[in-house]
Amino acid sequence: MSEEFESARIEMDLLIESVRSAILASVDGKGVPLSSYAPVYVDQNRNFYVYISSMAKHSSQIRRAEKASVMLIEDESVAQHLFARKRLTVDCRAEVVDRDAADWLDIIGMMESRHGETMSALKGLVDFDLFRLIPNEGRLVLGFGKAYRVFGDSLQEIDYVGGGGHRSK
Repeated sequence: MSEEFESARIEMDLLIESVRSAILASVDGKGVPLSSYAPVYVDQNRNFYVYISSMAKHSSQIRRAEKASVMLIEDESVAQHLFARKRLTVDCRAEVVDRDAADWLDIIGMMESRHGETMSALKGLVDFDLFRLIPNEGRLVLGFGKAYRVFGDSLQEIDYVGGGGHRSK
């Protein structure tokens, strides 16, 4: 693996660890887009988990379409340049994790560890759904002229946007 791609992977890991909420994009049945956000937990396989009210518009859209886009973006207050904030945008397949699923409690526990008391209070509300957003492919931007395509299992493969045959695992 090239040093550049290894550095990009490390930067992506740091971004995933530091950002605590995700911007979500979904569409309704007529293709009308909606953006929203939710606190997020990302597991070791780079699945994104959000726990959102079933009354929220984006919840029904994600459930119906079974897909969403997720963006983790560097906070403006720490960005070197407003026009080149570090960000990871990922197209995902979406599924609801049922409350009786074997891993529901484990995932909720990880979200509680990450998000504290509010998550502890919300976990008992039955009008909330836990969504697993499974990554397909994404784009990692680390500054001007530093855009990468990320893909493969757990987004472990990196290439330049537009390809070029320099991809690495």
